[in-house]
Amino acid sequence: MTSTINISPRVTALGATVALATVALVAGSVATRQEAKAADSNTAVPTSRVVEATAGIRVISAHVAGDGGIVDLRYQVLDPNKAAIVEGDPSRTPTITDAGTGAVLTDTAAMRHGHSMRPAGTYFLLYYNKEGVIQPGDFINVTIDGVSLDNVPVT
Repeated sequence: MTSTINISPRVTALGATVALATVALVAGSVATRQEAKAADSNTAVPTSRVVEATAGIRVISAHVAGDGGIVDLRYQVLDPNKAAIVEGDPSRTPTITDAGTGAVLTDTAAMRHGHSMRPAGTYFLLYYNKEGVIQPGDFINVTIDGVSLDNVPVT
């Protein structure tokens, strides 16, 4: 004995409408979260006179690049003699700490610029972002020679 269930076209249309509305709500929720995260990326990069006096640099930006595998830290040289610690001594290379999770990045790509830094010049350090611990929208703390610049936004 077999049984058949007859579903009216109205019930089918109602089911399809409910399914589409659910999908639209979920998509809207995801888009809202992404917009909120993107708004964080407009936050200004903080400055610190202590970091600038100690390291001779000003951090100007941080970006996730290379399909999430690299964090690109950009800085401007204020004092070339002091800034030499950033590139001249690998044991004193700045560390990056995710402000939310505490994950620390220390490994940089071996990309020394190979020339004297000039005042007001903009330079970069590339950090291996193992397992994608730093994401766009995050905030990082940059520690240089024992002093820290906190809450640098990552784009």
